[in-house]
Amino acid sequence: PSKKCPSCPSCSSPVLSSCLGNGIGYREKCFYFVEDETDWNRSQISCLSLRAHLASIDTQEELHFLLRYGRSWHYWIGLHREGSGPWKWSNGSLFSNWFEVRGKGQCAYINADGISSDWCSQMKSFVCSHLQKHPSGIQKDSEIILNFT
Repeated sequence: PSKKCPSCPSCSSPVLSSCLGNGIGYREKCFYFVEDETDWNRSQISCLSLRAHLASIDTQEELHFLLRYGRSWHYWIGLHREGSGPWKWSNGSLFSNWFEVRGKGQCAYINADGISSDWCSQMKSFVCSHLQKHPSGIQKDSEIILNFT
């Protein structure tokens, strides 16, 4: 499906970013910082209602972005483990330990000091993410132009 339509009217409708409502587009992802406090499992269910999941962090840039936005609050992210086993992302993939997760808990969250862990039953805010959906590279270019007109 090749969508070549920077000139067509549908491109100027609100498909600029594929983030819903108050989602923040950063690089390839949309992030949603949800202030409602709930436990880790309920956070994951709430993210699913946004067609997202508890945030995964794939690059150093994403980590810095999340720490910059999330430092004033405690936000669950999609990292958890069974007992003292290996950390896994909510999609089941193993975390490669490229950043430190402090604490002895089973579920990870962002705070002012970085990534910490706590009991999954604790009440915290949470951050969801999903990949932005762009039909093509052209869409991205037209986005940049439309944002400044």
